Amino acid sequence: MRRFFRRILGVPLVGKLIGANTLIVVSAALVHGLAFTGQRAELLTVFVALTSALAVNVLLVHLALQPVVELEKLAERVSRGEFDARGAPSLFADRELARLRDTINGVLDSLAVERKWIQDLGAQVVRAEDIERANVSRELHDSIAQTLAAVRYQLAAAIREESMNEMRNRLTAVNGMISAAMEQIMTVSNSLHSRVAEDLGIEAALDMLARQVKLRSGIDVRLRINRARPGTLVIPPSASATLYRVAEEALRNVELNAQAESATIDLSVSDASVQIEVVDDSNRPSEDLVRPGLISVKDRVLLAGGKMKIDSAPAGGMRVKAELRTMRVAS
Repeated sequence: MRRFFRRILGVPLVGKLIGANTLIVVSAALVHGLAFTGQRAELLTVFVALTSALAVNVLLVHLALQPVVELEKLAERVSRGEFDARGAPSLFADRELARLRDTINGVLDSLAVERKWIQDLGAQVVRAEDIERANVSRELHDSIAQTLAAVRYQLAAAIREESMNEMRNRLTAVNGMISAAMEQIMTVSNSLHSRVAEDLGIEAALDMLARQVKLRSGIDVRLRINRARPGTLVIPPSASATLYRVAEEALRNVELNAQAESATIDLSVSDASVQIEVVDDSNRPSEDLVRPGLISVKDRVLLAGGKMKIDSAPAGGMRVKAELRTMRVAS
């Protein structure tokens, strides 16, 4: 019995309308036939009138549902990949259906904007990767390749030396060059993918980064950690790597700015999010010094569901601030 009623209720609206009007016509005919036996003319008139009403009702419902059918076809076109398809105005749409069509068109326009933004973002990421590859290639050629060429020259000269002292001196020089080459290889490797944040944690990684920048450029980098509450808040490795990249690229900008003498890294950790802010003490506006790598890491933050801003600090200098909401609380 339930299946029967489910099938009845599952019939399209036009079918329900036809069924209901058919029942009305049959019932009216039976009542009229029982009440007015022998009056065939009146019975025929009632039957024709009810049948005409049925036809008119079916036609009106069909026309009223035409905008819904058009929206269904629009959904099918979009699902097939016609992302530029939009709902057209219909002569049979009432105010509510017209508002529904406009809402669907607005949603499709928003999706088109988001799709264009994703395409542009992907193009920027590819471009930034190409720039970084070019930088790595130039660094390999200008530093490591020349160091290895000097090593080969020193080894060739050591082979020709007859004095043991001179040979030791050349081999000592070769050893120093090899050490320098190894450091350069580590630098290039870290520029491609740094595992410091993943292996040691974001706090230890940022502390090491601050000390490296100070040794390399003399810029005093201070690290401050702010926790919303006591306890251990674990940042996922992917988020740690992204935050480390933000600090790394921001400090590279600081190193390129001859006016900067110091910088501050502020890491703020809470249950819901983690924020990192890098500020230098230069007087140059942030727009004057933005490396492609910083734009690339901004795209990375956006793809991770976070947000990043590059502007001027209230006290002067450049400020880079990023926030990620991918936190997990350790029990």
